[in-house]
Amino acid sequence: MNTRANLAYDYDNAVRTTYPSAFPQTSSNVRIKVSNKPERTAVRRNRLAGISKIMLVVAFAFIVLLRGVMLTDKTATIEKKQSELEALIASNEKLQFEIDRSLDLDKVESIARNELRMLPAEKHQTVYINIDQVDYVERTAENGFSFFSQTANFLKGLMAYFD
Repeated sequence: MNTRANLAYDYDNAVRTTYPSAFPQTSSNVRIKVSNKPERTAVRRNRLAGISKIMLVVAFAFIVLLRGVMLTDKTATIEKKQSELEALIASNEKLQFEIDRSLDLDKVESIARNELRMLPAEKHQTVYINIDQVDYVERTAENGFSFFSQTANFLKGLMAYFD
């Protein structure tokens, strides 16, 4: 039956004829298909888990970098405003110096005489006031208790609080 010279082939045929259910028939129209679907879904699930982990790490890195950029931007804005404030303070000091320098009494008198055509006060126009008085407090008549005035004062205080 077998023309081959090796006895192993004869043994293989003998086993196939003795146990036919262990070996499928190759000549029939029945095809056995082994499904790799569970393996494919497991592979896909592993790939999806890996990709989602990578995306999560990228998202965290993006958030950290964004926070750093925002901090740098706010720091630059604060430094810019600080330098503007220092420039304004220097300008104010310069203007205050100019004002103090321009308040010389001789200069004020010359402006009053020349530009405003003012004359110095004469002796009969001068009025002297005695300011050597002792401070004292004078009590005035008290208003009686009024419900409406107290309510109005309360509402005024409340409105001032909200403003």
